[in-house]
Amino acid sequence: KGRPTMDWPTRLKIALGSAKGLAYLHED
Repeated sequence: KGRPTMDWPTRLKIALGSAKGLAYLHED
């Protein structure tokens, strides 16, 4: 299955982090 991708905890952390960042940007 090719090279291993990031595990789910890391994926969720990145997804949540980017979502929080976007929300923060929109608040301004």
